[in-house]
Amino acid sequence: MTRTSLGANEFLDAYVLNAELAKLANVSVNAYTFWASAVAAKYPHSRVVFLRRDSVAPKFRPLLARCTRLDGLVLASAFCAFSGLASSHLVRSNGSSIYSLIRQISVCGVKFVDLRQFYDDLGLSYDKQIYIEKSKFFSPSPLERQIRLTPTLSLGYY
Repeated sequence: MTRTSLGANEFLDAYVLNAELAKLANVSVNAYTFWASAVAAKYPHSRVVFLRRDSVAPKFRPLLARCTRLDGLVLASAFCAFSGLASSHLVRSNGSSIYSLIRQISVCGVKFVDLRQFYDDLGLSYDKQIYIEKSKFFSPSPLERQIRLTPTLSLGYY
């Protein structure tokens, strides 16, 4: 078994959520550690494990069709670490105006953000580094590239 670390802005296109696959297969969430060819991945500072779809044991490959596609998604905590956004903005009851701009889904109790759609909605290429903070902290327009998200928050990119 091989372990790898995912970048905070790395899409999960080639991966499946280990907890979901284990639930469908009715096996322990640690079963993947006994598969010789398994490739497991995690985001930094996270305990959530993802498995490369092509490395899943042959016995469990038919279950991949029933697993949720994670195309364009990143872990919500990874999105917050990548963008500098406080995780409280991703909670509906907080009343944050940015909540409606970010598509989120939950799979087996794990929250994901659709980073690909977020980039597409803003017209940015996927290789751009982004950060979100209060608009008043940005430098004047020619010095810092920004996109106004809400009346008080802006997204900077480089």
